[in-house]
Amino acid sequence: MQSGDVLDDRYELLEQIGEGAFGAVWKARDARIQRQVAVKIMLPGVHTEKDVARFTREVALAGALNHPSIVTVHDFGRHQGPGRPQFYLVMELLTGEPLSEVLLRGTPPVPDALDWALQISEALATAHRAGVVHRDIKPANVMLQATGSVKVVDFGIARTDSADNGLTSTNVIMGTPAYMAPERFEGKGLDSRSDLYAFGCVLYELCTGRPPFRGSFYELIRQHGAVVPTAPSELRAGLPQEIDQLVLDLLAKEPASRPTDAGQASARLRGIVRYAQRPAVVHSPTLRDGAPGSGPSDRTVALDPREAEGLRIMEKAMIDSAALLAGANRDAEAKRQAAQTLFEETRAKVAQATRDFETNLATRRAKADRDLAESERVSLESFQAAAARREEADALFEDTRTKAAQAALEFETNLAKRREQSERDLAARQAKAEKRLAEIEHRAEQLRLEAEKLRTDAERRARRTVETAQRQSEDIVADANAKADRIRTESEHELAALTKRRDSIHAQVTNVREMLATLTGSATAAADASTVRQQLS
Repeated sequence: MQSGDVLDDRYELLEQIGEGAFGAVWKARDARIQRQVAVKIMLPGVHTEKDVARFTREVALAGALNHPSIVTVHDFGRHQGPGRPQFYLVMELLTGEPLSEVLLRGTPPVPDALDWALQISEALATAHRAGVVHRDIKPANVMLQATGSVKVVDFGIARTDSADNGLTSTNVIMGTPAYMAPERFEGKGLDSRSDLYAFGCVLYELCTGRPPFRGSFYELIRQHGAVVPTAPSELRAGLPQEIDQLVLDLLAKEPASRPTDAGQASARLRGIVRYAQRPAVVHSPTLRDGAPGSGPSDRTVALDPREAEGLRIMEKAMIDSAALLAGANRDAEAKRQAAQTLFEETRAKVAQATRDFETNLATRRAKADRDLAESERVSLESFQAAAARREEADALFEDTRTKAAQAALEFETNLAKRREQSERDLAARQAKAEKRLAEIEHRAEQLRLEAEKLRTDAERRARRTVETAQRQSEDIVADANAKADRIRTESEHELAALTKRRDSIHAQVTNVREMLATLTGSATAAADASTVRQQLS
């Protein structure tokens, strides 16, 4: 095909804008409704029945999906040209660029990265609800538009969400190794959770500027199956802590430990985006007594050392709790989720206790100050009552601080237990991975020994064949020499016999000649005698 060609008297090809494994993408003009479209045409040489089936499957799957972040399919047909018929797919024309090209220029800002990831997850959620597994989610299959919207493309190797091991009929793995789930390399059945693993790799790269794993094909297999990726927040500051947990959940080695579908991941990511966009809350170091402009009570009350110490202890407890959580083992995904939930509950309790303390303290402190001011004008008894209320406020502070410390201690204890369990789980997984690696190495050694044995047997059989051929050739040569000697001897005997016969014949001829000469002489004499007799008579 070339620029200017028209498919089925409707789609005029303008310029080629891309080429994939088995199809070229052209910018074209739809003459019927006067709009520009993208036309994907099967390349020459890939018109086998399986290729055509794969191409038509892309049409059926992509055409059945309707979402702003999934490329829209307009038409499908078969153009009869000079040679073979050519199948083509008509889609909306995308004016952006692949996300892979964007990432080559640098890591995008966190808000953009999260927004793009959210759009991808929502597109996958639509596909998964329709029972479609994409099987090749990667930055190159995500187009970024100038408007900031993204489009998921290339459903050419997608499958319905049924029994599927991710292999072709010739046992070729379909997909891109850097973004493939561990079960894909093992040829196990795959479902929407395999797409989620690939989406986790894309989210990781959007947040950090690099995929979670890099290396050769076999190195990628090992890393995907046994290596825990570095948390995104350790590679890039400023990422929400919840991103670490979501990414590690998506990159869980076992499919059962990942979210069940993209809808669940999309909901979590949407919450992270909302949290990241929420304005920061700045806590004032002082407490206001009453609202501004409310009269004599409109004044700033500084915290006394005990109150400041209480707030400092609670703040330290929260910071230490967060630090402990961040340092927990990141590989035990299910256990980390429980620890995260516990942390959030504890943090909420501590935050609520802090708010209650601040509210109660401010109320009681303001009331105590008002009572104390009033006591200056009334009596000593009123002053003592105000002091008692002040002591009550102090007691409340001590009680709140004790409860906060107790909550922090309980949290640290539970977190330590969770961390120990996570470490045990990690050790078990590492042992399992090492066992699997040992089995693979053992099998490789067996295959090497078998190959060596086959090579030795082949060499032995080859030597035997050569020796047999040599013996046979020597026997043939010996037989030929014997026959040649026998023929030469017989020829010599025959030649001697012929020579003897020739001599005999030659002698006979000589005798005949002599006899003829004798007879001739006798005849002459007889004639002469007859002549004499005639004369005498």
